[in-house]
Amino acid sequence: MAPRTRPDPAVTRDRLIQAGIRLFGEHGYKATTTRMLADAAGANIGSIAYHFDNKHGLYLAAARYIADQLRQRLALGEAGEPMVPEERDAALVKLRAITRRMVRTFAADDDCRQWLLLVMREQVHPSEAFEILQAQAFGVVQATLGSLIARLTDRPVDDRRVILETHTLVGQIVFFLVGREPLLRRLGMAAFDEATLADIEAVVDGHLRRYEGSR
Repeated sequence: MAPRTRPDPAVTRDRLIQAGIRLFGEHGYKATTTRMLADAAGANIGSIAYHFDNKHGLYLAAARYIADQLRQRLALGEAGEPMVPEERDAALVKLRAITRRMVRTFAADDDCRQWLLLVMREQVHPSEAFEILQAQAFGVVQATLGSLIARLTDRPVDDRRVILETHTLVGQIVFFLVGREPLLRRLGMAAFDEATLADIEAVVDGHLRRYEGSR
């Protein structure tokens, strides 16, 4: 009889995080049990304590995973002072490149759709997990886009108008994820095809043209 192979701890840890993202999003933190998490991950219930100490640790790990993945997909660095090109044209090029990556991430990335429910729960009832998402993802996006918009409008980065313009730009793009199903039905599609994604990019890019002559 061949010896049983022990599961790879890294694989088990990732499965628990993926199960956590799905179950915490669908049922909420309180209604999700460690048994549900272990069963969904195909893992021993003790593996939650081994990898994360407890359910709360797994929940925070799920938030960190989402934050890390968002930064990677948007090609953004860690939290901190973002690098802003001195030349306005270069700043606009960088802003356009980031918004195109945002469109692809929020409109077409299936993983991002899996994260949505958990993120929306944290938006409605912020917890310690929200602080992780804010510090390691949302805040990084806001700081990066805000710094570029500040450069293009010759305003301070903490100017109220810059903050509002940044928030509006992010909201326009994120709504292609949050409002995905109504839009798909309006378009008579089951999923965004390449031509539609290109059109979305063009629409968002059109909104950025106002910065071409801003001073």
